[in-house]
Amino acid sequence: MTPDNPLAEFEISSGAQQGSRLLLYANRLAYQGGDSMETVPLAQLASVRVAFARDARKLNWAISLLVVALLLLAVSGPLLGWATALAAGIKEHSGRESLDSVLLTSFSVIGGIARSLPILAALLAAIAAGLGALFWMGLTTLSLNFAAVERSYAVRGRNPLLIQFAELVAAQLAARKG
Repeated sequence: MTPDNPLAEFEISSGAQQGSRLLLYANRLAYQGGDSMETVPLAQLASVRVAFARDARKLNWAISLLVVALLLLAVSGPLLGWATALAAGIKEHSGRESLDSVLLTSFSVIGGIARSLPILAALLAAIAAGLGALFWMGLTTLSLNFAAVERSYAVRGRNPLLIQFAELVAAQLAARKG
């Protein structure tokens, strides 16, 4: 095998570094992404770690948004009924027209807001479902540790190809150190 042929290659297909590639050669590891390239001699590499993790913050946000959506949905019906009943009562007993028209307008606005709450609740529930899906997919992260620096490369989901690539890097590193 010539030194110019990579032993292994991994293309990052999702996440912040989407479209980038990691290339493992016999004596170096190369990262190519966008307009940049970085090459690190394996002699400089101290350790390799790969891990799958789920971000609990996404789950917390999803639960919070779902609770808010349910509260908005629960409040919208009674609020609309209350505003409609008060507006009807004012129309029935109109005595002073200026005060009655202000109250009628105010209750109509409250009724309009109450009618829009189920739509807002559905939107929040959809966002919560998206966050829940991102939590469930998780991230597989490859971490390369140098003397004083750590580089991390993450892809969405449990990615066995990144795990295999990390195993090859670790094997090559062990062969060079041993």
